[in-house]
Order: sequence, then C-alpha cells, then structure tokens
Amino acid sequence: MERHDKESVLIGLAGWSEAASRHGKLLPAAGEGATGLQRYAAAFDFVEINSSFYRQVKLATYEKWAGEVSADFRFAVKMHRSITHYTRLKNTDLLKDFFASVEGLGKKLAVVLVQLPPTLVFDSGVAEKCFAVLRSIYQGCVVCEPRHPSWEAKDAQEALGSFEIGMVLTEIPSEETGSKHPARSGSPVYVRLHGAPRKYYSSYSAADLARLAGFLAASAGRQCHVVFDNTAGPAGVLNALELQKLVRGVKN
Repeated sequence: MERHDKESVLIGLAGWSEAASRHGKLLPAAGEGATGLQRYAAAFDFVEINSSFYRQVKLATYEKWAGEVSADFRFAVKMHRSITHYTRLKNTDLLKDFFASVEGLGKKLAVVLVQLPPTLVFDSGVAEKCFAVLRSIYQGCVVCEPRHPSWEAKDAQEALGSFEIGMVLTEIPSEETGSKHPARSGSPVYVRLHGAPRKYYSSYSAADLARLAGFLAASAGRQCHVVFDNTAGPAGVLNALELQKLVRGVKN
C-alpha cells in the first residue's frame, strides 16, 4: 500500500465516538449537522476502528464512513475476534468475509491490525498458513500485536517479516534505543498507547511525547502510525493534538 498522500506520520485515536461526544470542545468546529466522525476528522486524519473486533461491520457501513471524510483521511481496522481469538488464526475462511466488508473503505484503508490473545503461543504452521491466506487477499499494510512472549523469538519474527507484517509497539520507544522489536528496513511503524500508569485514563507527559516525536523523526522513510487508546477521559485527545504540534507544527 502506498504511503499516505500528505503525511508520513498519521496520528489519531482508537475510535472517534468518545472524542466527538464527550470531548468535542477540544476539537475544532466541524460545521452544523456534522456527524461524530466528521467532528473527529476536523482535528485528525487517521482513526483506528475497534468496533470491527466485536462485530462484523457491513460493507455499506464502511462505505458510509469513507464517504463522510476527506480524500486524505485514513482508517486502520482491527481484525474481528472470531479470527484472532475464537478460532486462534485456524479458520482462514473467515478472512474472506472480513476483507470483503473492509473493502468498503477503498483507498482510505491504511492498516489492518491483527491483535492476538495473550494465551496464543506462536505456532509456525498455523501462523504461516493464516498469513499466507491473508496476503493472497490483501497486499496492503498489516501489523500484528501478539501478546505471548513466544512471538518475540527469532522464528516468529522471521515469519512475520516474510509476510511483511509489522510489529505493534505498545510503549514509547526512544530515538536512541529504538524499540523492543528492531525495525526491518521499510517495515511499518504502528504505536498503540493505552496510558500509564492507569490504563485508558493516564496522560503522557510532555517529555514522553517529545521522545515519541524524536523516534518518529528517526523513522523517516517508513509508514508511521500512532494510536492513542487512553480515551476513557480527555487524555487521548490532548496527547494526540500535542503530538501533532510536535511532529507537524499544527496549531490547535
């Protein structure tokens, strides 16, 4: 998948509903009658869809969302749990239905996120079969968030690399030390931040965000995406807006 038209770094939130409904005063005006997504898109050009993890989103719904935003807005879509959690990557037939509906986003689909359960141990046969089918259907950007330590082993990392699947970072890496998972040349960067110490609530400090901005600058030449999932309160919106200022010089 080609790089985003305007920016090499996409910054957004996990979902737009909370930002638009509860924290709308922090966002720029979007005009009378704007939908929640349009209010969100007045401030950001990227969002991660999480509802797709819990239910099969219809093609028409994806088409509607794509039609509500500008041409340069992009979506990440979290893969349905029936594939990742219930059948644990074994039922590859489910991939066809998932991608058939996701097609509704068209060129506005930037990333597919494959989040795995903490109990899912790396099995080369299962993983490689699933990823091979996935790649036969979809050739765009895919990132994986495995949560069992077996996926940190060399064979697991090589398997992901062979299918050009990037690793999700869940902590802010430094410009100097890089990340826990060394970057493969050209592999996408996908950072998902949940807030610390209080998950989903805590805000990141100015020093944290400056460190993240430095890492993103050092990752030039790669697709970079940052998702703030600390959205139970206003922290995620504020952090995302501040990171935009640091990365792009955006004035909010």
